[in-house]
Amino acid sequence: MSGIEETVLRLWTESVGAAPAGPGVDFFEAGGTSLALVQFLAGVQDAYGVELPLDRLFTGGFTPAGASAAVEQALVESADVAELEALEAELDGLSDEEIRALLAEGT
Repeated sequence: MSGIEETVLRLWTESVGAAPAGPGVDFFEAGGTSLALVQFLAGVQDAYGVELPLDRLFTGGFTPAGASAAVEQALVESADVAELEALEAELDGLSDEEIRALLAEGT
């Protein structure tokens, strides 16, 4: 489970009052309300500095998996091109072993 997925699950649980039964559970079917939705979106904003578009959540499925994907997409869309190029250059300078170690840290 990625860090984003863990954070989304934590925010979901705090907002709804219970952990989702699985990655495909709908927010509102799990007991989420419009107030819980606002709390969840505010938590995402605080954690990642991005606003999730409501249409993306509802068309992509407002599930833990769908919300995690929406956060990831929002982060990619908000990334600065220069920042991405700098990260790419940094990755290009790493050995395969260093990359494997970084990936292992993220899991």
